[in-house]
Amino acid sequence: MLKEETIGHRLWISSTWTDTAEGKGKDIRLLEYACGPGHISRTLEPFVTKCHGLDVSENMVAVYNQRVQEAGISSEKMSAKVGDLLAENMAQDLQGPEYHDLDVIVVSMALHHFPNPQLAMKRLADRLKRGGVLWIVEMLEESHSADEHKRISPESEETIHKHGFGVDEMKGLFLGAGFGETEVKVLDRPLEMTIHGHDLKKTIIFARGSKL
Repeated sequence: MLKEETIGHRLWISSTWTDTAEGKGKDIRLLEYACGPGHISRTLEPFVTKCHGLDVSENMVAVYNQRVQEAGISSEKMSAKVGDLLAENMAQDLQGPEYHDLDVIVVSMALHHFPNPQLAMKRLADRLKRGGVLWIVEMLEESHSADEHKRISPESEETIHKHGFGVDEMKGLFLGAGFGETEVKVLDRPLEMTIHGHDLKKTIIFARGSKL
């Protein structure tokens, strides 16, 4: 579902890709933060010149890079490594030009794991070039979400700090992080998932903001 919605919303997310008038002939660099296995990166890879993935999990980074290799994509074009942009003391290897002046940063289904979403978005904004886009994929906050998750997956409560975001709340986070033009869409099609044998349907929001 997210792959199809990503493709369908690509030009809404950003107008700067390798196949558009604004991006043709330019280096278009994308970072998927908290990338997991890199589903979003793989979907957008044909439209950029470089995909970076960062995740705090060594296992997820290994899966990301393995799937890149299996897909026959060069590691020069697409690769992930362990990294935490929210750490109090930033690792030296994340301070270079490779992770600055990015065109697009994606955070998919991960913002609810961050203890301080506002700080996270400010840190990510610092990594974008002027006019660059931060795109967030998240669950819409619904009245039953917290109780449902506690019942089905109580052991994950320590790593989940929110059970979704409201539309106005998300717009406020972008504003607080210094973004200009911001849009939030509630998708009509739910994301279907299975957690511990329970089938769930989650309403998804796409949010994007351009750096001033």
